[in-house]
Amino acid sequence: MAGVAERTSKRSSTPATPERLLSAGPRRWRWLALGAALMVVGAVAVAAALGQVDQRSGMVAAARDLPAGHVLTAEDLHVVEIAGAENLAAVPAGQVDDLVGQRLLSPLHADTLIAPHALGSTDDYPEPDEAVVGARLADNQAPASLAQGADVAVVITATTQGEPPSVEEAPTPGEPGVPQEQEAVPARVQSVEATEDGAMRVELVLAADDAEAVARAASADALTVVEVDGGAG
Repeated sequence: MAGVAERTSKRSSTPATPERLLSAGPRRWRWLALGAALMVVGAVAVAAALGQVDQRSGMVAAARDLPAGHVLTAEDLHVVEIAGAENLAAVPAGQVDDLVGQRLLSPLHADTLIAPHALGSTDDYPEPDEAVVGARLADNQAPASLAQGADVAVVITATTQGEPPSVEEAPTPGEPGVPQEQEAVPARVQSVEATEDGAMRVELVLAADDAEAVARAASADALTVVEVDGGAG
Protein backbone atom coordinates (compact mmCIF):
# COMPACT_ATOMS: atom_id res chain seq x y z
CA MET A 1 0.00 0.00 0.00
CA ALA A 2 2.84 2.32 0.80
CA GLY A 3 4.39 1.66 -2.60
CA VAL A 4 1.20 2.43 -4.39
CA ALA A 5 0.75 5.67 -2.48
CA GLU A 6 4.33 6.69 -3.28
CA ARG A 7 3.84 6.10 -6.98
CA THR A 8 0.58 8.02 -6.91
CA SER A 9 2.27 10.90 -5.11
CA LYS A 10 5.11 11.05 -7.65
CA ARG A 11 2.65 10.96 -10.54
CA SER A 12 0.64 13.78 -9.05
CA SER A 13 3.67 15.94 -8.38
CA THR A 14 4.97 15.63 -11.97
CA PRO A 15 3.64 18.61 -13.97
CA ALA A 16 1.52 17.62 -16.97
CA THR A 17 2.95 18.47 -20.37
CA PRO A 18 0.66 21.11 -21.96
CA GLU A 19 -1.02 20.18 -25.25
CA ARG A 20 0.41 22.13 -28.21
CA LEU A 21 -2.15 24.26 -29.98
CA LEU A 22 -2.03 25.16 -33.68
CA SER A 23 0.84 27.53 -34.23
CA ALA A 24 -0.09 31.17 -34.67
CA GLY A 25 3.41 32.25 -35.44
CA PRO A 26 4.63 34.87 -37.88
CA ARG A 27 4.34 32.58 -40.93
CA ARG A 28 0.60 32.04 -40.44
CA TRP A 29 -0.03 35.76 -39.99
CA ARG A 30 1.79 36.49 -43.21
CA TRP A 31 -0.53 34.14 -45.13
CA LEU A 32 -3.58 35.68 -43.48
CA ALA A 33 -2.40 39.17 -44.42
CA LEU A 34 -1.77 38.09 -48.02
CA GLY A 35 -5.24 36.61 -48.28
CA ALA A 36 -6.84 39.76 -46.94
CA ALA A 37 -4.86 41.88 -49.41
CA LEU A 38 -6.00 39.71 -52.32
CA MET A 39 -9.60 40.08 -51.21
CA VAL A 40 -9.23 43.86 -51.15
CA VAL A 41 -7.65 43.90 -54.62
CA GLY A 42 -10.44 41.71 -55.99
CA ALA A 43 -13.10 43.97 -54.50
CA VAL A 44 -11.48 47.04 -56.03
CA ALA A 45 -11.28 45.35 -59.45
CA VAL A 46 -14.94 44.38 -59.32
CA ALA A 47 -15.94 47.90 -58.32
CA ALA A 48 -13.90 49.37 -61.17
CA ALA A 49 -15.47 46.99 -63.67
CA LEU A 50 -18.96 47.84 -62.47
CA GLY A 51 -18.09 51.52 -62.68
CA GLN A 52 -17.04 51.13 -66.32
CA VAL A 53 -20.24 49.30 -67.17
CA ASP A 54 -22.36 52.00 -65.58
CA GLN A 55 -20.35 54.89 -67.05
CA ARG A 56 -22.48 57.02 -69.37
CA SER A 57 -21.43 59.53 -71.99
CA GLY A 58 -23.40 62.46 -73.37
CA MET A 59 -23.88 62.42 -77.14
CA VAL A 60 -25.65 64.89 -79.44
CA ALA A 61 -28.87 63.68 -81.08
CA ALA A 62 -31.58 65.19 -83.26
CA ALA A 63 -34.39 66.71 -81.22
CA ARG A 64 -36.89 66.02 -84.02
CA ASP A 65 -37.06 64.68 -87.56
CA LEU A 66 -34.73 66.74 -89.75
CA PRO A 67 -34.50 66.70 -93.56
CA ALA A 68 -31.31 66.57 -95.58
CA GLY A 69 -30.00 70.04 -96.35
CA HIS A 70 -31.38 71.50 -93.13
CA VAL A 71 -29.16 74.08 -91.39
CA LEU A 72 -28.98 73.13 -87.71
CA THR A 73 -30.15 75.43 -84.91
CA ALA A 74 -29.90 75.00 -81.16
CA GLU A 75 -33.54 73.88 -81.05
CA ASP A 76 -32.74 70.98 -83.41
CA LEU A 77 -30.29 69.40 -80.96
CA HIS A 78 -30.34 67.75 -77.58
CA VAL A 79 -27.99 65.60 -75.51
CA VAL A 80 -28.70 61.97 -74.64
CA GLU A 81 -26.83 59.86 -72.09
CA ILE A 82 -25.69 56.48 -73.41
CA ALA A 83 -23.71 53.78 -71.60
CA GLY A 84 -20.57 52.60 -73.38
CA ALA A 85 -20.82 55.21 -76.13
CA GLU A 86 -17.12 56.08 -76.21
CA ASN A 87 -16.54 54.12 -79.43
CA LEU A 88 -19.61 55.35 -81.28
CA ALA A 89 -19.16 57.58 -84.32
CA ALA A 90 -21.19 60.43 -82.82
CA VAL A 91 -20.61 64.02 -81.78
CA PRO A 92 -19.95 64.31 -78.02
CA ALA A 93 -22.03 66.63 -75.86
CA GLY A 94 -19.15 69.06 -75.40
CA GLN A 95 -19.30 69.97 -79.09
CA VAL A 96 -23.03 70.62 -79.33
CA ASP A 97 -22.55 74.38 -79.84
CA ASP A 98 -20.21 73.72 -82.77
CA LEU A 99 -23.01 72.05 -84.73
CA VAL A 100 -25.21 75.14 -84.92
CA GLY A 101 -25.05 76.54 -88.46
CA GLN A 102 -23.86 73.32 -90.07
CA ARG A 103 -25.91 71.64 -92.77
CA LEU A 104 -27.16 68.05 -92.68
CA LEU A 105 -26.01 65.98 -95.62
CA SER A 106 -28.54 63.23 -94.86
CA PRO A 107 -31.94 63.11 -93.15
CA LEU A 108 -32.19 62.25 -89.44
CA HIS A 109 -35.03 60.91 -87.34
CA ALA A 110 -35.74 62.23 -83.85
CA ASP A 111 -33.30 61.00 -81.17
CA THR A 112 -30.84 59.71 -83.80
CA LEU A 113 -27.22 60.33 -82.84
CA ILE A 114 -25.49 62.84 -85.12
CA ALA A 115 -22.35 61.49 -86.77
CA PRO A 116 -19.59 63.86 -87.95
CA HIS A 117 -19.81 62.55 -91.53
CA ALA A 118 -23.48 63.61 -91.69
CA LEU A 119 -22.50 67.28 -91.34
CA GLY A 120 -21.17 69.88 -93.74
CA SER A 121 -21.01 73.59 -94.34
CA THR A 122 -23.80 75.57 -95.95
CA ASP A 123 -21.99 75.10 -99.29
CA ASP A 124 -22.10 71.30 -99.10
CA TYR A 125 -25.74 70.89 -100.08
CA PRO A 126 -27.72 72.38 -102.95
CA GLU A 127 -30.16 75.23 -102.50
CA PRO A 128 -33.76 74.89 -103.79
CA ASP A 129 -32.74 76.25 -107.22
CA GLU A 130 -29.68 73.98 -107.48
CA ALA A 131 -29.10 70.36 -108.42
CA VAL A 132 -26.37 67.77 -107.96
CA VAL A 133 -24.98 65.92 -110.99
CA GLY A 134 -22.56 63.03 -110.77
CA ALA A 135 -19.87 62.39 -113.35
CA ARG A 136 -16.97 60.03 -113.88
CA LEU A 137 -13.98 61.93 -115.25
CA ALA A 138 -10.79 60.63 -116.81
CA ASP A 139 -7.45 62.18 -115.95
CA ASN A 140 -7.65 64.46 -119.00
CA GLN A 141 -11.14 65.71 -118.08
CA ALA A 142 -10.33 67.32 -114.73
CA PRO A 143 -7.25 68.60 -112.89
CA ALA A 144 -5.62 66.14 -110.50
CA SER A 145 -5.79 68.78 -107.75
CA LEU A 146 -9.60 68.97 -107.88
CA ALA A 147 -10.98 68.98 -104.34
CA GLN A 148 -14.24 69.33 -102.46
CA GLY A 149 -15.55 72.91 -102.43
CA ALA A 150 -13.67 73.98 -105.55
CA ASP A 151 -15.35 76.38 -107.97
CA VAL A 152 -15.29 74.95 -111.48
CA ALA A 153 -16.49 75.54 -115.01
CA VAL A 154 -18.14 72.56 -116.68
CA VAL A 155 -17.44 72.55 -120.42
CA ILE A 156 -19.74 70.37 -122.51
CA THR A 157 -17.72 68.97 -125.43
CA ALA A 158 -20.68 67.13 -127.04
CA THR A 159 -24.31 66.53 -126.19
CA THR A 160 -24.91 63.23 -128.02
CA GLN A 161 -22.99 60.31 -129.38
CA GLY A 162 -23.03 59.35 -133.05
CA GLU A 163 -24.59 61.57 -135.68
CA PRO A 164 -25.31 65.18 -134.65
CA PRO A 165 -29.00 66.06 -134.32
CA SER A 166 -30.81 67.78 -137.15
CA VAL A 167 -31.53 71.48 -137.02
CA GLU A 168 -35.11 70.73 -136.05
CA GLU A 169 -34.00 68.41 -133.20
CA ALA A 170 -31.17 70.54 -131.95
CA PRO A 171 -31.90 72.36 -128.69
CA THR A 172 -32.03 76.12 -128.76
CA PRO A 173 -29.43 77.84 -126.56
CA GLY A 174 -31.05 79.71 -123.72
CA GLU A 175 -33.95 77.28 -123.28
CA PRO A 176 -34.37 75.76 -119.80
CA GLY A 177 -31.96 72.86 -119.39
CA VAL A 178 -29.73 74.04 -122.23
CA PRO A 179 -26.62 76.11 -121.40
CA GLN A 180 -25.87 79.18 -123.48
CA GLU A 181 -23.87 78.37 -126.61
CA GLN A 182 -20.09 78.30 -126.04
CA GLU A 183 -20.52 79.14 -122.36
CA ALA A 184 -19.16 77.04 -119.53
CA VAL A 185 -21.57 76.06 -116.80
CA PRO A 186 -20.52 77.32 -113.35
CA ALA A 187 -20.55 74.64 -110.69
CA ARG A 188 -19.18 73.70 -107.30
CA VAL A 189 -17.56 70.39 -106.36
CA GLN A 190 -19.55 68.73 -103.59
CA SER A 191 -17.42 65.59 -103.43
CA VAL A 192 -14.57 63.96 -105.30
CA GLU A 193 -13.32 60.39 -105.05
CA ALA A 194 -10.53 58.61 -106.90
CA THR A 195 -11.39 55.36 -108.64
CA GLU A 196 -9.23 52.24 -108.91
CA ASP A 197 -8.51 52.83 -112.60
CA GLY A 198 -7.06 56.32 -112.05
CA ALA A 199 -10.19 58.29 -112.90
CA MET A 200 -12.30 60.30 -110.44
CA ARG A 201 -15.93 60.35 -109.49
CA VAL A 202 -17.27 63.83 -108.72
CA GLU A 203 -20.55 65.36 -107.63
CA LEU A 204 -21.20 68.83 -109.04
CA VAL A 205 -23.63 71.37 -107.59
CA LEU A 206 -24.97 73.65 -110.32
CA ALA A 207 -28.05 75.60 -111.34
CA ALA A 208 -31.11 73.41 -111.73
CA ASP A 209 -31.71 74.79 -115.25
CA ASP A 210 -28.31 73.45 -116.37
CA ALA A 211 -28.58 70.06 -114.67
CA GLU A 212 -30.23 68.16 -117.54
CA ALA A 213 -27.67 69.18 -120.15
CA VAL A 214 -24.73 68.47 -117.85
CA ALA A 215 -26.18 65.10 -116.84
CA ARG A 216 -26.59 64.11 -120.50
CA ALA A 217 -23.03 65.14 -121.25
CA ALA A 218 -21.76 63.24 -118.22
CA SER A 219 -23.51 60.05 -119.32
CA ALA A 220 -22.00 60.49 -122.80
CA ASP A 221 -18.51 61.06 -121.36
CA ALA A 222 -18.58 64.45 -123.04
CA LEU A 223 -17.68 67.06 -120.47
CA THR A 224 -14.55 68.60 -119.01
CA VAL A 225 -14.23 70.23 -115.60
CA VAL A 226 -11.94 73.25 -115.29
CA GLU A 227 -11.07 74.68 -111.89
CA VAL A 228 -11.49 78.45 -111.73
CA ASP A 229 -10.79 81.17 -109.21
CA GLY A 230 -13.91 82.46 -107.49
CA GLY A 231 -16.48 80.79 -109.72
CA ALA A 232 -17.30 80.64 -113.38
CA GLY A 233 -19.94 82.14 -115.58
